[in-house]
Amino acid sequence: MRIRAPLLLCILLAGCTYVSDESLMEANIVRPGNFIAGSGTIESVGVLPGARAPGTGADAKGKYPDRNLYRLYLRMDAGGFQTVDIDSSRFLAGEAIELTNDGRVVKVSGATLRIGGK
Repeated sequence: MRIRAPLLLCILLAGCTYVSDESLMEANIVRPGNFIAGSGTIESVGVLPGARAPGTGADAKGKYPDRNLYRLYLRMDAGGFQTVDIDSSRFLAGEAIELTNDGRVVKVSGATLRIGGK
């Protein structure tokens, strides 16, 4: 019984960290301006209410328009602090992220499941 409990706990924890839709793990930088690509941590998230034009933006199912943009306040791993405005409300303070050269914000974790050796 002692061996089963930790094993069950590990399986339960692994099941809670699975993401089936990769688009939930990233967002587009709406106002790309002058940002520096790299990794960092989200310090806080601000809402820019009504910053999008009517008819743009929607939830994952495309039903409810989201007219807000979201400002991420980031502490970068290489030092420094910067902000970016994104089109997704799925980012929270404390999460590790990567800013890419092509204008995306991607959530990162300590482990990645690679399928097919890619």
